Amino acid sequence: MFVLLHLFLLIIILCSQTINGQYCYANECSVRSTLTGDVQNWALLIQNYILKLASDSMHREKTQSFFDLAEYKEETKSGEQLLDEMKIILDGFFEKKQRAAHRIAESARDLHDKLYHVRERDYLSQLKINSSSHLSWRKSDGSLGLTQHKQLLHLDNDTYKDADIPLRLPPNMTFHPHFKRNVSLQHSVVKISDEIPRNNVESIWTVEWTHKLEPIFVRNRELDPDIRWQYFGSHVGLIRLYPGREWDQNFAGFYNDYDPRVRPWYIGTTSGPKDVIIILDCSESMKYNGKFAIGTSIATVIINTLTRQDYVNIICAHESHWDDIGKWHVYKTEVLSCQQDTMVKATLAFKRDLKEKLATLKPGGTSEFETSFDTAFDLFQRKPKTGCQSILVFITDGQDTDGETVRCGAGQYTRSGYVPGPICKYNWTRYWTIVKQRQQIHPRARIFSYLVKDNGQIFPGKLACENDGHFAILNDGENLINKMFNYFDYLSKASLSINGSWTSQYIDQWGLGVMLTYAIPVTSNIDERLLGVAGVDVTLDDIEHVLSSKTWGGVYGFLINRHDGDAIIHPGLKSTTIPIEDPISTHITQLETRNNQPEEFQTIILPAMLRGQRGSKRLLNAYRATIRRESGIGTYYWSPIENTDYIFAFSLGESDEKFREVRQPKNLSMYDESFFNLLIEYNSTKARKVLPGKFEHMQVKINDPKYNDVRVSYLYSSIMLAPRVYCDPSEYFYNDDLAQKTINAHIYINQRDNKSDDDKGCSQKNAIFHENTRAYVLISQPIERVWRRRPSELTKDIIWTYVGMRTGVFRTYPAHRSVRDYDHTSRAWYKRAVSFQDRTTASMPYLDLSGGGKVITIAQVLFEGMPSISNKTCQQQTQQNSSTTKFPGGCPCSTGSDCLSGYCYQSVAPGPDPKQLRCATERIIGVTGTDIIYNSFHSEIMKRMVASDDRRSCDSTYPCPSNPLKECSTRCYLVDHSGYLIVDPDFVNVSSFHENLYNQVTFGHKEGEVMADLIYKHGLFHRAETITFQGTCHVSKPSAKVTLKGIPANPEELDNKYKNKGPIPQFMNEYGCIQDQVRYRIEPSKLKWSNLIIGEVNGPCMSGQYYVTPLVKTNLILVVIENYYAEQSKLFYNFNCKIQRSIVDAGAFRIVNGTCAHKIEKRSSLFEDNKCPALRDVEIECKYNGINKQHLSLVLVFYVLVFNRDYVKTQRVNLSTIKTNINHIIFSYDSTQKQR
Repeated sequence: MFVLLHLFLLIIILCSQTINGQYCYANECSVRSTLTGDVQNWALLIQNYILKLASDSMHREKTQSFFDLAEYKEETKSGEQLLDEMKIILDGFFEKKQRAAHRIAESARDLHDKLYHVRERDYLSQLKINSSSHLSWRKSDGSLGLTQHKQLLHLDNDTYKDADIPLRLPPNMTFHPHFKRNVSLQHSVVKISDEIPRNNVESIWTVEWTHKLEPIFVRNRELDPDIRWQYFGSHVGLIRLYPGREWDQNFAGFYNDYDPRVRPWYIGTTSGPKDVIIILDCSESMKYNGKFAIGTSIATVIINTLTRQDYVNIICAHESHWDDIGKWHVYKTEVLSCQQDTMVKATLAFKRDLKEKLATLKPGGTSEFETSFDTAFDLFQRKPKTGCQSILVFITDGQDTDGETVRCGAGQYTRSGYVPGPICKYNWTRYWTIVKQRQQIHPRARIFSYLVKDNGQIFPGKLACENDGHFAILNDGENLINKMFNYFDYLSKASLSINGSWTSQYIDQWGLGVMLTYAIPVTSNIDERLLGVAGVDVTLDDIEHVLSSKTWGGVYGFLINRHDGDAIIHPGLKSTTIPIEDPISTHITQLETRNNQPEEFQTIILPAMLRGQRGSKRLLNAYRATIRRESGIGTYYWSPIENTDYIFAFSLGESDEKFREVRQPKNLSMYDESFFNLLIEYNSTKARKVLPGKFEHMQVKINDPKYNDVRVSYLYSSIMLAPRVYCDPSEYFYNDDLAQKTINAHIYINQRDNKSDDDKGCSQKNAIFHENTRAYVLISQPIERVWRRRPSELTKDIIWTYVGMRTGVFRTYPAHRSVRDYDHTSRAWYKRAVSFQDRTTASMPYLDLSGGGKVITIAQVLFEGMPSISNKTCQQQTQQNSSTTKFPGGCPCSTGSDCLSGYCYQSVAPGPDPKQLRCATERIIGVTGTDIIYNSFHSEIMKRMVASDDRRSCDSTYPCPSNPLKECSTRCYLVDHSGYLIVDPDFVNVSSFHENLYNQVTFGHKEGEVMADLIYKHGLFHRAETITFQGTCHVSKPSAKVTLKGIPANPEELDNKYKNKGPIPQFMNEYGCIQDQVRYRIEPSKLKWSNLIIGEVNGPCMSGQYYVTPLVKTNLILVVIENYYAEQSKLFYNFNCKIQRSIVDAGAFRIVNGTCAHKIEKRSSLFEDNKCPALRDVEIECKYNGINKQHLSLVLVFYVLVFNRDYVKTQRVNLSTIKTNINHIIFSYDSTQKQR
């Protein structure tokens, strides 16, 4: 009896702490757990509603059966064969561009020199007859150049077509899809920098001789129709561009400036990789007369002209001092970059960081430079660096004192009053000595000194001239590129070679996205002077299209730079089509490894790639860039591209080694006609001739109350083909002959030809679509009949129902138009379904791109038809390891946990026992989904959450138990497995236009206290934090995107944005930034029906008791908060509440000064890797204090002859007088040089 009593008490105690898997806190479960049974029941009801909605609206089992019964062709794929084929294609692709650039460069040199020789003979013959003042020729003083014209406008219209002058534009320009704008394929244009005098000899001469390059441009395009921009950028500061186009304008309607000499393709080719340190004098004396503004402008120009192959840093030089009243002022020489111990790569992010810091600098302090020079040479010696050439730029006013207020000693009080310390007077000799001692580095640093306004030439002048540099005085910050000619001229000569090179990726200022350029420096054979740079562009879109043209299944390719291992093309990088900023480099290890695993990628594969070797390696734990981002067996294949610094590679999963693809059905009589998504184009004149009666047959409606201004057809579904389905995606995307596009697509998808060679895709001549596209159109067609027969009661709240297949074919009902760049495989609903392939998924609410308003997508995956596999084969696999083996597709199963795919179903596919449950294949063939109006979905969810006592249902209010005078409520949410809100009572009242208020809103942002409990107490979620270097930030808070009518733009309105856009750009609210991405992932072990989590919170935002339970067959969890009281959250400036929510919020947050987080992976220099270009020993003219080294000896000889000893005796001229006269003449000579 005593034992039974103890057992009874123990049961009572256990029940008081946990009920059906509940977790209770504060020993209050027995008092407050009033909704325990209700919440579990609600979860079951909601899940059943979602599953029934999916089944009744999408009929996934029907669509799956079509693919199960389809005919498949199985191929054994070879990674080595893929590598061989792609190497031939890519080698040829890059070689074509290189040959085109070489033709431009060689022709430019020949045309320039021949024309100059002809004109020079004419000029010299005229010079013999007439004086120079009567010549018709104008000759350039500083370079080769001869012209008979005094003004540029005197040239004929054929020679001189100007991108900035409407009357000088090429005639009859038409829109071309490869250039995304109106262009002339018959003519080129010139664009002259605003800083260049248009009527000087060099400008007119360059326009004249470069005009003769037009036939070369045209010929290049005939040989390679896919070639993009071709151009020649002159050292004068103008560019000749083909095809001809009008230049872009700014918001005020003025043409944007463009100077080829500061573009990455020009600088990178002419200067080669280099290390640059800028020492900026930040002392007190720089504060006056605008000197510091000029100094920062010089530094900015240098930064702007660096490329990704360079390394840089800036040092602000000044030190602390006393003033004339004895006050101590603290200053410290500082390195401006956030990485203060090393140089940083001159990427867009780092350059922007340096320029932002330059803009905030304030001058003050002493002109002590010892620390700054020591720091500069320390930076030159540390890695990362190129090690190819070192350049130190010194910007100062050269003053050896900073004025009366800067004292280098403490003052003292005497009987007569306070006596300040001594005025700072600087010993330049000490700094010269420091530099001389520190110049024992390799490579020796050249020093370029720029004196700002003042006459203190001795210190910076001697510093430059004794260190193989150049000295110049700059009195203003205008036209600095021309005034700093010697610096840029040296860069163009130092590493100049006749060989071209491929640039790092950069954003095209002419609108083609991210690209690479093959650029070649062009020099004259007459005097070996640089004439300019010839260039040919390649968009990353083009290369990505080539890389993906041979892939299949889960195979993907990527491209990296061999110098540093930075990824250029990779599935994990953002789209390169319409970038908002120059790309910030991401190292390949950040994309192909996780937590430094697999180690073999970093120790074996990557080193072999960087050495330029070809190879392959199979890894057991490859971290592959597929949608699910899982580790597994994978094989890498890689090879260099000839005559480039690029390496391409492919990653193949284990399931990709044998690939199955559907074939076009043989019996075509069971398939109805399909229609392309551009419904209105069936009504065009062209389509009516080729496809008569089709538009009327579809019965297209435009004023259906369910769809605002969107044309739909209830009789048919429509086919949208993603750009990647086309052999030439650019031709598709930017081709505005929509009627012809519709005709081509309609004829192709409805072709009823059973010839085996009918659909070979892009390997056929004049093919438009990739191989086997029609098969997916046909196999998915019968589901249209099923969708059409659904009852109106079901479909009244459904906007679209669709199936999106892996190849890019998208069928949707009712038929309607999609936006031109729509690719369903990149949409969140598709990726989410693939990630949770064994569940029915619900998306976050979002604004439908096709005009359907605020919707939620319910989606399920479609598996590739399972192969016929015998039970014996499956049993043999079981016997090998019965404890851990999961079965491949086609094997018998009882639950999804038995299968590699995680999904078990009864398939109609052929097999030993069709009635038996069998495992789905691991490969997904598509996703089917349905869009339901959010408010309707929300209403249906809330209907199912009625409390058993009818008092504490969702959204109901009642007196708070702790204080009946206060009003509490029951709040209910559906949250997905990433912590984002799917259903929120507040979403109902948000306008569909304001997508940012209901899309990607996290549960932590709404209910921070509960989310914190779920993370830190229950472990339901775990935090994952990464840094992305390709983030998107906003200038101002995003607002609704609507037309002038006040409604969102539909696909028909968006479709012609390129065709109809004017020359003035639209406002860009977005800019690239580095972001900290915070995500939450659910713990799978907690996703069981028995895991009803209960807890209580009382925080700065709210208080209440919460219940959390999963909807195990979906990607959702139900969160119910009872006794919800949120008066505190209504208080203005409730900082504690904001902090509580921000701690557990998810999203992408801008890292202010995020460049600090950008680690440079490469630690060896180009010099150590023997990759530096050969340098020339360039002699630079250098003079200071009026002394010109080259003329000093001549001046002295002159005075020795004039003032010989006898003359001195006769005229009684002393040596001091001679010295004074010498200085006077030298100063006069120097002044004359300046005027020139």
